[in-house]
Amino acid sequence: MLSNHKFFLSNTREDCCKKFYEWDYYSSCVGTTPALTHGEFYPEWSSTTSTCLNDGNIPTYMLNDQRWYLSTTLRQCCERHFYFNINACLGTSYGGTDKWYVQYEAMTCVQDCVGVSPCGGVANDWDELFSSKEKCCEEKMFYDNKCRFRTA
Repeated sequence: MLSNHKFFLSNTREDCCKKFYEWDYYSSCVGTTPALTHGEFYPEWSSTTSTCLNDGNIPTYMLNDQRWYLSTTLRQCCERHFYFNINACLGTSYGGTDKWYVQYEAMTCVQDCVGVSPCGGVANDWDELFSSKEKCCEEKMFYDNKCRFRTA
């Protein structure tokens, strides 16, 4: 260490922390908490729900990269980190788009909505949606002429 002291020694604690402890700069090395420059909402991945919190308990590693992890609004945080399940993150219910998707178990196309038939429930993110039942049957159930006439 002494043979290469210019590399290993620093003039300030902050310089040393930036050089050797960047991954844990604030909590363990410098012993301070940085100012929040990009909001207070952060993704909460340790729970069973996909959501963002602003409870002041931001994990240290997120403080080190605020531009990526922190957001000024709940919507921004949900759109960035939970885009695949944004309604659950926002805590809102979603009634569907009223478009059509195939329900292979029923061998027909159903509407993306909640309620009685022709609604088949809210479509999954991976379900391809169509503007009409006829279009859905033509594209997804082309081998079955009775698709348009079946109900779920």
